[in-house]
Amino acid sequence: MSVTISGVGIFNPEEREQLRDELVSAAQNDPNLCGAAHTGSAAAGQLDRWSDIDLALCLKATAPYDQVVAEWTARLH
Repeated sequence: MSVTISGVGIFNPEEREQLRDELVSAAQNDPNLCGAAHTGSAAAGQLDRWSDIDLALCLKATAPYDQVVAEWTARLH
């Protein structure tokens, strides 16, 4: 991370896109998911240097909700 604000690392655009690609790949390979979508500025084609990653995930009806939420929460933190 190339920038730190109040002790928090901020991704540069290249790092953000690498992380986005990794998250999309993880979603594509997660057998508990049946869909994923970019939302926010990425979906609107309005990314800028300060844009974050907005990714909506759709769980299969048979997916163990608490387990999937815990796994994705751990992945993101």
